[in-house]
Amino acid sequence: MRHPSHSPHRRTLPGACLASVAIWLGLGCQSAGAPFTEAHAAAIRDSVSAAMQEFRDRGNAADWEAAGDIYSNSPAFRFYENGVLQYRSAADVRAALGAFPPGTRIETEYRDTDVVALAPGLAHVRARFESTLTGADGFAFGFGGAVTMIWAHEAGTWRILSGHSSSPIPRGE
Repeated sequence: MRHPSHSPHRRTLPGACLASVAIWLGLGCQSAGAPFTEAHAAAIRDSVSAAMQEFRDRGNAADWEAAGDIYSNSPAFRFYENGVLQYRSAADVRAALGAFPPGTRIETEYRDTDVVALAPGLAHVRARFESTLTGADGFAFGFGGAVTMIWAHEAGTWRILSGHSSSPIPRGE
């Protein structure tokens, strides 16, 4: 009796299977792209920190049009406040900013800011903040809390893609 591997009617893999294996092996040997280095992550942290400063400066200067430009136009944009979806689009944020009476400013100070580079063009920011909204008539209102934001690099600049801000709620003890 002959061993099956020595049979004159040896079985062969169909051409489609061989082609699939070749493609799979070829893809497996390709480069995964440029590595995400610590130097790149540090550059992202620096540039997002600068974008946050620019955002702060625009609010302090009551330049609401320029401040509104820092929000992403992506359909994925969302911003929550105190656990509630407040803005479904950058246009919603811009409309809210545009509703401020002329001369209204927001001065914000960030503390314990942590910028995490997630990937090329993507960063997560978490910080505590203290803000004061001041009207041209001298009215002032202060508030603070915590904020988290996802920043995306779009069209040569950093923009807020999503975020959440919340203020502390006193809890009964």
